[in-house]
Amino acid sequence: MKPSENLKQTYDILKSEDWLPTPLLRSRIGTQLNSEIWLKREDCSPIGSFKLRGGLTAMSSNKNSLENTAVYVASAGNYGLAIAEAGKRHGVAVTVFVSNNANPSKIRCILETGAQVVHHGEDFDAAKEYGKQAAIKDRAEFWEDGVVPEMSYGAATIADELINSNNIDWDIILVPIGNGSLIKGIASVFKEIKPSSKIIGLVTSGAPVMQKAITGQHFDINKSTKTEADGLEVRIPIMKISEEISHLIDDIWIIPEPMLLPAVKTLMEFDQVMAEPSAAITIAACFENKKFIAGKKVAAIITGSHLKSSLLGQLSETEPLLKNS
Repeated sequence: MKPSENLKQTYDILKSEDWLPTPLLRSRIGTQLNSEIWLKREDCSPIGSFKLRGGLTAMSSNKNSLENTAVYVASAGNYGLAIAEAGKRHGVAVTVFVSNNANPSKIRCILETGAQVVHHGEDFDAAKEYGKQAAIKDRAEFWEDGVVPEMSYGAATIADELINSNNIDWDIILVPIGNGSLIKGIASVFKEIKPSSKIIGLVTSGAPVMQKAITGQHFDINKSTKTEADGLEVRIPIMKISEEISHLIDDIWIIPEPMLLPAVKTLMEFDQVMAEPSAAITIAACFENKKFIAGKKVAAIITGSHLKSSLLGQLSETEPLLKNS
């Protein structure tokens, strides 16, 4: 099925969501970088993340097969929150498996939906493996982010909104890469409708494994990650998804970890946007590759707003990437 056909079905599910389309706002940062940067504000969803598009689509599409069956997911936070919110709306019990280091803000929001949260392991992938085994034991459905097709269908609506907003002929779309559903959904639509737009995936140097998996390089699944971008903290890629993405995107940029918090600070000071590091990586990418984006029209996907409160102290002492005159 073509992405455009999936879009129609997804929009039928999301048509009553009054928060869609999310805002598309021109950033003040672009004038400093000799480019036109627009922020696609996915942080403006009811859960503060783009994941709700796919979560609602997945739950609505599968609700008839879930009678008396729970859904288990593993998440760094935003995916779990999306499935938990969707489960609340459709009366489906949800359990979210997270690492022992998961973002407390995201955990609190998940619990407020009535979903259960189980902590296990030192990173997302350890929590995921534990959740998979628990689902088998408890005879629950395990929905793996990146594998659940409706997550990419939801993400595809972001691309559709970009293509149909403000008559902008986009040169570059900057997309953070977690498990891959976001960039898969966005890239599939652009490659079908606007193939001239460059789709650039972003990973952090603290968790670069998706870049290696997508480009066919060797990687070590036992190598630990170290990043403030918890939504991009992948240690074990889903190879099927990595292979599907590889022919859809034009490049992947590895963004230095030390640029993430300054990018968060820059968004706060120049555009009054509170974004988590996984989202602010798009702004860091603009500075890291300012020669590449010069003179271009750039869409930066601001994927989420759940900034750890523990980072606020560090941010007060962090210099932005630009001086605010």
